[in-house]
Amino acid sequence: MIEERLSELEAENEKLKAKLNKQDSKKKQRRKLGWTFLKRSSGMILGAQLKKSIERFLDEMAQQQRVSRETISELLSSIIIRLTRVGFLLILTAVLPSILLIFQTYYLAKQNTLITGQSEMFRQQNTRLDQQTYLQEADRRGQTLLIMDNMLKEISHDVAGSSQNKIDDATAGRLIALSKMLKPYKYLENDSLINNVTSPERGYLLISLLETGVNLNSTTRTRTNGKLIERLDFTYAELRNISLKGYDLLNIDLSYSDLRNSNFNGTDFENADFNNANLTNTNLTYTSFNKANLEGVDFTNAILDYANLQNANLKMADLRNVSLLKSKILDADFTNARVHKTFERDVLQQLNIDQRDWLFSTFEVVEIDDNDYQLLPIKS
Repeated sequence: MIEERLSELEAENEKLKAKLNKQDSKKKQRRKLGWTFLKRSSGMILGAQLKKSIERFLDEMAQQQRVSRETISELLSSIIIRLTRVGFLLILTAVLPSILLIFQTYYLAKQNTLITGQSEMFRQQNTRLDQQTYLQEADRRGQTLLIMDNMLKEISHDVAGSSQNKIDDATAGRLIALSKMLKPYKYLENDSLINNVTSPERGYLLISLLETGVNLNSTTRTRTNGKLIERLDFTYAELRNISLKGYDLLNIDLSYSDLRNSNFNGTDFENADFNNANLTNTNLTYTSFNKANLEGVDFTNAILDYANLQNANLKMADLRNVSLLKSKILDADFTNARVHKTFERDVLQQLNIDQRDWLFSTFEVVEIDDNDYQLLPIKS
């Protein structure tokens, strides 16, 4: 039994030895492969020259227990050269993306410039198309001047044959229809379209009628009876840089009209409608706006000396830098009218005592926003 057990142990021992030998063989093989890989990779990383210098250094160290000065010098030189090459590669690797980014930014900026230029060209093209559309409309409106001139000849003939400067009902009806046909539009001024639509033809018609001497306050027997001046359409009329002094234009409707830089000295606009009209830089001395609708009118830099503004509606009107010397303003509505910073001081010097006392007992100057002053009713 003992012998059999010994035999079994010996056999098992042989198997264990064989297994251990096999594992040792695999470990040696792995170490060999690792060393081979390390040797080859070290050659790639360190470089052939630095590798040889290290091997020489190690060999002398192992054989002679000392290293010669030449070997150390060669090793240091190889290390410096290798580090310099690696540093250059690192710098090149770091700089290259930056260079590519700079080129990319340059071409993107150039592309954006081209896109911006293209957008500007499209905008200009759209502007020109709009201008062309309005110019076609203006050309079509211009053709009505021939009809207007023929009608004015008829009016002159009627006025010459009437003791009261009246025109017959048929002519009046055609005149009313013509005034409504002369619709406002935009036109080119200094190579760009004007901001707001206007009707130069309506302005021309009004001036022509006044120069002809026709009685605009005469009544007409058309479908709707009424005074001729009330039936004619002069809204959006362009009356810039003209002089209409001393005329009676009661009840006329000049809403949204452009009357800049004109002279209306002594003209009577009682009960007239000037809703949102532009009266900047106009001379309105001795002009009467009694009971007129002046809501939203731009009076900037206008001269209203000795003017009659009693019972007028001046809500939201722009009265900045307006001259009101000796004007009459009793019972006018100045709610939310825009004024300049020194309005109160200037009015105290310009208006009579009864006028200014009424004004500042009814309204007060309030700063609504930065450098924006308005007249607001005083709460009782």
